[in-house]
Amino acid sequence: MSPMKALGDFIRLVAVRLGLSLALGAACAALLPVVAAHAAVVSSTDVRGNQRVEDGTIINYVGIRPNVPFDNEDIDEGVKRLFSTGLFSDVRINVAGRILVISVQEYALINEVIFQGNRKQKDNALANVVQLKPGGTFSQAALELDEQAIRESYERLGRSEATVTSQVVELGENRVNVVFNINEGGRTKIAQINFVGNSAFSDRRLASVIATKKSNLLSFLGRSDVYDEDRMRADEEALRRFYYNRGYADFRIVSSTATLDERLGPL
Repeated sequence: MSPMKALGDFIRLVAVRLGLSLALGAACAALLPVVAAHAAVVSSTDVRGNQRVEDGTIINYVGIRPNVPFDNEDIDEGVKRLFSTGLFSDVRINVAGRILVISVQEYALINEVIFQGNRKQKDNALANVVQLKPGGTFSQAALELDEQAIRESYERLGRSEATVTSQVVELGENRVNVVFNINEGGRTKIAQINFVGNSAFSDRRLASVIATKKSNLLSFLGRSDVYDEDRMRADEEALRRFYYNRGYADFRIVSSTATLDERLGPL
């Protein structure tokens, strides 16, 4: 073999080996960021912001342990589990160096639920209507739902003009009192009942079929003269059965409406 040929083979061999080394180096460089982005290991956990819930309880819900690899999905699942307890209004989990930092904000604890201005419904009846309870946790969403639930309970009593407002009284140490201020308003009574489109049966006959009645001097003995949307739906069904049983299979109610006459006001 000539010296020049041997030198050429050596150069090609070096080039092949160098190319292989560069290729492997590129592959390693491509793999390293993937591992770093999807897995992490911490040596300790730091829980911040909790006042009533123990550190250990929070750590157990998160489920991430020191010296055990975890990824972003594990963090997301831990956040979801903490929110699912209903104890926290805010949850954040992040990694600071080798420390897993869990920051929480607890919902306030309800000391007392107070009803003011109610005379037609007792406190214990209203307490059964609302979600917020003494000893439970407070949330603004539950408070708004409870206001609506109280209004609806008065509508069922024929007091559709009842209004409800609320106050949250801070007591310190993340405890609150919840106060519902109620204006019961007057009873919305039935001044007149009209039937339109009936020819086979008179208004008087149809009025005897339905449960809703017009207000009169004896109305104080019951509540059939008080407007109730649920009773109105039941009256529609009663009229359907009445006509069907008398051979009117194609009978239908086109519409049923209630109109508040502001000139009359609550009766």
